[in-house]
Amino acid sequence: MKKAIFSLLATTMSLGMILSPVPQNVKAAEQSKISVYQDLGERVKKMAQSAALSGSAYGHHTIRDAELTGRNIESSMTENSELLTIGENILENNLGHDATLPTSGYEHFFEDKTSTTNTTGWTFGYNFSATLSVLMASATHNFSVDYNMTTARTEEKTQRRTFTLPSQPVPVPAGKTYKVEYKFEKVSISGRNQLNANLYGDVTYYYNNQPLSPQLLYSALGRAADTQGFERIIRDTVSGNDRFGIRATGIGLFKTEFGTRLFASITDITNPRSPVKIETKTIPVEFKTISENTRVVE
Repeated sequence: MKKAIFSLLATTMSLGMILSPVPQNVKAAEQSKISVYQDLGERVKKMAQSAALSGSAYGHHTIRDAELTGRNIESSMTENSELLTIGENILENNLGHDATLPTSGYEHFFEDKTSTTNTTGWTFGYNFSATLSVLMASATHNFSVDYNMTTARTEEKTQRRTFTLPSQPVPVPAGKTYKVEYKFEKVSISGRNQLNANLYGDVTYYYNNQPLSPQLLYSALGRAADTQGFERIIRDTVSGNDRFGIRATGIGLFKTEFGTRLFASITDITNPRSPVKIETKTIPVEFKTISENTRVVE
């Protein structure tokens, strides 16, 4: 087992859309969670309704831009790794002189699997896809996890992958017998991410059945009696009123396991009772994805 300290690179996805309530025909199992997981469009509406001034009434709101961002919410995570022996060769040199003997080549199949769960307490509407990809890096590995923000259930992605190991030349002294073991490293990581939805738009109120000039959601939140958990934000990547928005924050859970590296461990077993480790080296191989499947866990 190895442990590593992780840093997280936040990935931002910009979504130009109008958020809408969850349709009535979603599965019953999903509906049971919707009672807890509210669509962000509904939360914005409730917040804006509570911000209506005396004599005015909420009309509608528009989300003109949205950013999904993710980051690590803990100072560190632990990385669990194991070495799996996936093959071996016995090389016996009876030639009477030093020689380079070849190992056999072969193809190895394995699976990478990642599951993520949106536990923020909110979802996006179901009339479009909103996926947040969070990139992370350790001292030795880079990986990413994807959150489907349209559902409150766990989503699992499985990739079937392969690599081909060509024959390896191994120098074996005269009269020696070497064992070559191929060990494949697999890493398992689990943790939590902070997930943010930054919303930029406006709300229109009515007075005497006439629409008033649209107001920023940022301004409405400032006087809302029911904030629905939103906070006001200002971004510095744009100018004007487009800078001002509101943010919903929550937590996502992830678990991932993936293959990383192939090692060759060479041992002198001429005397089986007293084996001598010769070396362990990394064998460069190219991973190829054969198939990919994503499913929502019931």
